[in-house]
Amino acid sequence: MNPDQLRAIIRQTLVELLAPAPRRALVVFTGGLLGFDECLGGLRALADEGVALDVVQTPSARRILDQHKIGALGLPQVDDHLVANHQMLIAPTLTANVAAKVSHGIADCLASNLFSEFIMSNRLVVASSTAVSPDEAPKRSIYPEMPSGYAELLRANLTALTSFGVRLARSQALARTALAAFDRRDAAHKDALIAQGIPAQALAACAAPAIPAPAPRPHGGGVSHRGTRVTDTRREPAPRGPVTGAPSTLKLISQGVVQKLDPGSCLAIRPDTKVTAAARDMAASQNIQITVVV
Repeated sequence: MNPDQLRAIIRQTLVELLAPAPRRALVVFTGGLLGFDECLGGLRALADEGVALDVVQTPSARRILDQHKIGALGLPQVDDHLVANHQMLIAPTLTANVAAKVSHGIADCLASNLFSEFIMSNRLVVASSTAVSPDEAPKRSIYPEMPSGYAELLRANLTALTSFGVRLARSQALARTALAAFDRRDAAHKDALIAQGIPAQALAACAAPAIPAPAPRPHGGGVSHRGTRVTDTRREPAPRGPVTGAPSTLKLISQGVVQKLDPGSCLAIRPDTKVTAAARDMAASQNIQITVVV
């Protein structure tokens, strides 16, 4: 084993020790129909960003919601280890019934039990308020003459959920809210490591891609037509292996795309393809090179 290989092993070990926990969430579908179609795009966006999503449904969700649309998400449906294997609970179709139970500490069904377990375990919980809030357009359009007392009751239940640490969002903003919650968790993880004496520079070094060695310059450097010495242009590092096949046709390379690649491989992309920051970090940690091919 040469020194470069040893440094690579040490760096990978540090990344695994210091990196925040993987982003894995349990999606619980309840029977709230308002906002259902809007939440599906957010769930796809989360999966594209590399968040591993598992699905569980309540009996009312199976009866009320379009099962073909849920199946089209391609997410695995699970029935065990619902809390232990997930850092976040996402309720994209929260009902007023479940919100009322959880806000009063009642846990007598699948959904309310999951909420209680995640809340009491101080895990992340994100829920859509679209089917519950009397102040959002979907609810107002169906019940324009809702008595003020009943509207205040619904608001109070949502306020209680917020006080428990539940992050509420409209269905359209579900993905942004979940990603922001993960970001805050990871920032707190980093702050805790710094408080334990791990320098911020060490954390940054582990998160940053490895810097490739510069390409060797020709002897003597370059000379202009006037005899003035000039500096060679920095070259892109050569790919680790041959780039085979056509460039990826994806317009966005997310963390989820990189997760499916073999460590040490090379991904060819087109010049107009966008690569997320999370995808670049994952590629660096897995020694995967992303190469632009014209």
